[in-house]
Amino acid sequence: MKRITILIIIGFVFISCNNKDYRKFTVVDFSKKRIDTLIPYKNKTYVSFVIKVKGYTNDTVKIKRIGYFDIILSGQLDTIINYDYYGSNNIKCVFDPYKATEGKLKIEYSL
Repeated sequence: MKRITILIIIGFVFISCNNKDYRKFTVVDFSKKRIDTLIPYKNKTYVSFVIKVKGYTNDTVKIKRIGYFDIILSGQLDTIINYDYYGSNNIKCVFDPYKATEGKLKIEYSL
């Protein structure tokens, strides 16, 4: 019985870590861009695309949703940005450190 319980728990951990429509990461290295792709599930209905940013940076950073305008942020941040999303297309997001050289940001993208 213990083995089955442990296997079920491990299975839930693997399933929850394999989210294609959600990304969460922390930025402390401002020397590189980061590109993520969110892939919607076919059997799920979506109504929004959300970006959450929390932390601080010493200068300007950009978050780009390919095909849309850049989101420009700087300083102490605790913000949520919502877009309507009703499609089934993949969403490419780019975190660009732009002029920032130091800080710590926690960023989440989700459909």
